[in-house]
Amino acid sequence: MNRNAIAVGAWACALLVLGSLGPARAWSALLPALALAAAAVVPLLVLRGVLRLGVSRWASASVLALLLVLLGYLLSARAGTPLVRTVTDAIPMLLTEPQPLAVRADLLAAPVLLCGVVGLLVGLRLDKRGRVAPVAGAAVLHVAGLLLTSGSSDPYGLLSAALVVVSLAGWVLLDDHASTARTRIGVLGPVAALAVGAVAFTAAVPVSNAFDPRSVVRSPLVQVTAANPMPQLGAWSANPQREIIRVTGPEAPLRLVTLTDFDGVHWSSATRFARLGSAYSSGPPAGIRQEEFTHRIELLDLTGPWLPVPGAPEHLSSPEALADPTTGTVYLPGRPEGFTYTVTGRVDAPTRAQLSAASVPVTGRFADYLAVPDLPYALAEYAAEATRGAATAYDRALAVEAAVRGDRDYSPTAISGSAYWRIERFLLGSTDQPGGQVGGSEQFATAFAVIARQSGLPTRVVVGFRPGTAQPDGSRIVHGEDAMAWPEVYFEGLGWVPFSPLPDDPTFAHEDVDDPPRETTTPTQQPSDDPSVPEQLDPHQPGGADSGEDPAAAPAGSTDRTLLLAVGLAALVLAPLCVLWLLRAVRRLRHRRRGARGAWAEVLDAFVLAGIPLRTGDSATDVALRAEAVLGTPAAGVIAERAERAAYAPAGTPVEDSWPAEVADVRRAARSRVPWWRRWWWSLDPRPLRR
Repeated sequence: MNRNAIAVGAWACALLVLGSLGPARAWSALLPALALAAAAVVPLLVLRGVLRLGVSRWASASVLALLLVLLGYLLSARAGTPLVRTVTDAIPMLLTEPQPLAVRADLLAAPVLLCGVVGLLVGLRLDKRGRVAPVAGAAVLHVAGLLLTSGSSDPYGLLSAALVVVSLAGWVLLDDHASTARTRIGVLGPVAALAVGAVAFTAAVPVSNAFDPRSVVRSPLVQVTAANPMPQLGAWSANPQREIIRVTGPEAPLRLVTLTDFDGVHWSSATRFARLGSAYSSGPPAGIRQEEFTHRIELLDLTGPWLPVPGAPEHLSSPEALADPTTGTVYLPGRPEGFTYTVTGRVDAPTRAQLSAASVPVTGRFADYLAVPDLPYALAEYAAEATRGAATAYDRALAVEAAVRGDRDYSPTAISGSAYWRIERFLLGSTDQPGGQVGGSEQFATAFAVIARQSGLPTRVVVGFRPGTAQPDGSRIVHGEDAMAWPEVYFEGLGWVPFSPLPDDPTFAHEDVDDPPRETTTPTQQPSDDPSVPEQLDPHQPGGADSGEDPAAAPAGSTDRTLLLAVGLAALVLAPLCVLWLLRAVRRLRHRRRGARGAWAEVLDAFVLAGIPLRTGDSATDVALRAEAVLGTPAAGVIAERAERAAYAPAGTPVEDSWPAEVADVRRAARSRVPWWRRWWWSLDPRPLRR
């Protein structure tokens, strides 16, 4: 095996390893990266070795393909699934599993087979003159990684830039032509720099509405049956000093279960759950201003399958946890006693000024949050009177909160229940009736939700806990007295906003417009997928509600900054190209003005670009004869003869200008010798400038 074949094989292996790093980024462990790299490289090396022994391509490829099928079968058998099912379910399974992916045989099988097939095909095409197969194979693996990870496998374009540089290095340095290594490296440097600049420009420009393959694959849902924790509120409240949870982290209420369906008698919780972190998006969009909380939670005396979380969960240390795709309620059956986990959640946190200007959605997915069975006449009249005169949606919510709170008393031992008769007794009954004008958080929250829905406010009820009591070690203990239910109203573009109709309960205090945001506040903006939903602006930001500017100016400013960045990066990439083109154009103009001798200089530039060697001491005739043999055109000889006549003939001897025809013939013939993928560089190549 000659040295060039070894170099080409090493180049192909390097490209495949770089390409396999893309899908390997879907895992956080080292083992998948090694497995995918080996799956891509080993078939290529084995195939090339077997072909060197004289075995036919068909036989070699068939045996290796069967070995790959056997490898896939072994991985499927380890996972306990048939090979056909492993292959057919590979894409939905990989796109719906939470990332980073777990190191499991069923998740590794399809990527390993893909890398093996790509490596085998590259090995079959490696000896072709164009040497496109290694680059194409690496590109396939790289694109597969981008799709698998929704672009996070190469967020800054570094892997793409490395693939471009290695591809160009192989094409330039391993081509069979007569240019010296120094000359080839001189070509590689600027081309690689420009290619890397183009990749950097592409990676730096923000892309809106980018395609996410995970968004088109529905996560598998698990049907579960579990008791609604609302009736447990009375049991927790009856034992107020019972230690339920230990929390370490910033102060925030904890959500246990979110309830959305009310049938006039009781609330019901979700029954379909998906793996936490998997691709789903069936709930209303989050608000433009949110707070993020990360808590370490130890369950001291909390029964049931539910896990308390601070808001909508994003990350949870237990990979077995399931979540309701709509509300974010977390479900984990069979957890051990004293279970401890770390969770990160986000809570909508709009300001009072934003709430005052917000509207509420009343159609589409929000119909379920407005559904309420026909109210008894007395309750319907009470709901109409409670919101009479309220000008905005937020005013209506505050009016409902005030009407439900009224002069009523909170009692953790009050008669439980959410049925209409209980709510009517709670709101309209006299104090001498059992349950009249007194209730627990269940009655306060349900009364708010029923009246709010009747008034056109999309509402849900949450069962959870107050932040708890601070401890000397910095943690907080959540006791039985901290268990409560509270209502939440959805506002357009602002998300779910909690209210507390309980008497003297400051758990949910809405920030005033002048209040500084908490340290945990992380402003975000997520566009609604409903085109009828207008985006809301933070009044603290330029163009917000309090700035006096046109609200449309903020998106325009963002667009202007993006456009300015794009123009700057484009100028950075295109400026060197423009300089090279200008220098080459000036050189051609100078040659043209010199007549026959300039025509010969232009021919010599074409020889340099085509890789035809120029030896010191050769006459123009010798060079022309050698070029004629290589290019197959006599035009170089004609130009050489005229150039020598112009150089050595007596002054005044007329010399024919050969620029229009013969120079074009030589350049056309020389350019045809250059590989197609380098011809675009012909007018920018700086090598003639150094001659």
